[in-house]
Amino acid sequence: LEFGGAMSSEHGDGLVRSEWNETMFGSQLYNAFKEVKAVFDPNGIMNPGKIIANQKMTDNLRFGAAYQTEEINTFFDFSNDGGFARSVELCNGVGACRKKLVGTMCPSYIATLDEEHSTRGRANILRAALSGKLDDEGFTSHRVYEALDLCLECKGCKGECPSNVDMARMKYEFLAHYYDKHGLPLRNRVFGHIATLSKLGSALAPLSNWIMNHPWHKWLLEQTIGVDRRRTLPNFARETFDHWFYHRSNQPKDDTDRPTVVFFPDTFVNYNDPHIGIAAVEVLECAGYRVILAEPRKCCGRPFISKGMLRQAKAVAEYNIEQLDRYASQGWPIVGCEPSCLLTFRDDYLDLVDDPRAKRVADHIFLIDEFLAQEHEAGRLHLSFKKVNKTLKLHGHCQQKAIVGIEPTMTALKLVPGYEVTALNTGCCGMAGSFGYEKEHFDISMKIAEDRLFPAVRDDKEEAEFVAPGTSCRHQLAEGLGCRAKHPIEYIREAMQDNYEL
Repeated sequence: LEFGGAMSSEHGDGLVRSEWNETMFGSQLYNAFKEVKAVFDPNGIMNPGKIIANQKMTDNLRFGAAYQTEEINTFFDFSNDGGFARSVELCNGVGACRKKLVGTMCPSYIATLDEEHSTRGRANILRAALSGKLDDEGFTSHRVYEALDLCLECKGCKGECPSNVDMARMKYEFLAHYYDKHGLPLRNRVFGHIATLSKLGSALAPLSNWIMNHPWHKWLLEQTIGVDRRRTLPNFARETFDHWFYHRSNQPKDDTDRPTVVFFPDTFVNYNDPHIGIAAVEVLECAGYRVILAEPRKCCGRPFISKGMLRQAKAVAEYNIEQLDRYASQGWPIVGCEPSCLLTFRDDYLDLVDDPRAKRVADHIFLIDEFLAQEHEAGRLHLSFKKVNKTLKLHGHCQQKAIVGIEPTMTALKLVPGYEVTALNTGCCGMAGSFGYEKEHFDISMKIAEDRLFPAVRDDKEEAEFVAPGTSCRHQLAEGLGCRAKHPIEYIREAMQDNYEL
């Protein structure tokens, strides 16, 4: 202003620069601003504090001289960001999480259009809690719980936010502290131990399937742990993937001259959808790989992490790292089918466990379609396919989009001549593991799906088949539209020549 310049241009004056407007425009014009404001907004409710504000530019600083935050003793290692509070402060308020038509971030905001349910809104309330501006409970306040409750932990913000704010990880950390103070709900215990329950359910199938989806049992689940009765629980397979692998009639020779691939079957592949794991093994063996199972192993711990049971998750992570490092140290790739499971090793384990072996294991973890794409690009993949002619529409898994991207899946599917593959602009499916099964979340789960996924599938269901790497995504499509989407490896296996030798 001293040299005749302007304080702002296309970005406007806003809260920060309005103090200088009278000097810049002159008293006569500034008073005209005030008169117009008084006519159209006599009560000062429209964008208060801007253009004709009296406050100083230092009056409304996010981080003022008195700003201090509570130190949190965390389960995850946030040191790369300077600690948990600095991780929260990565949000610079730009508001990219408020977009509606493209990308994944932020599904709960897209459904509610409520600032509180955006990544920015959650970061602001966490910052308020940590700095003592929220209420007496601080970080473990129920008000913070309400703000984080609709976070689907999709990690869209990790991949799409300009500052890479990982709100999912902040929610995991918050839930662990919140439940330490307020108690862990029974439903969290049930979903957290889904691997144990699935093992029992598979052993009792098909009786367990009949019981689970009987109206009386669904009513009981809704009344006791809040699982919505409108949901259909996934069926258990009588023969697990593990049992098939070790007892199949076409057992290949254990040829150690073949390159070795370690297969990690997730809980759903093992107990609910063994056909997906079978397809993966058959494709790998047809391509000339020696496939062995990751043994011994435990569930990846994703259910524990999602439900704030971080002590249990850390114990599982430490066990799996110790076991899987035996393979990683030999340079063997470790391959699986479920993105939310496999990417736990590559993302969350690295900051949950203080073990240098975690990085080596993470570097050897691959999604099956990702592995096939890499081997193809390296000239090491040799598969022959039948003549097919199909149009496939791919709905990408949220965490896969954030951490890996869907390009490897597209590449793997396009290995098959005759597959016309297109990625859908569909965002999040809304199921997000157990989220969509929970009674209080059912409606918003379906609303998120109706934003882009369901309309896209309805538009194309007569001309195309649908691909979804995520278990939750496939269940949401089946329940909401009666659409049977398949895992990418199923389509690759279907197109293979049948007369292959192991």
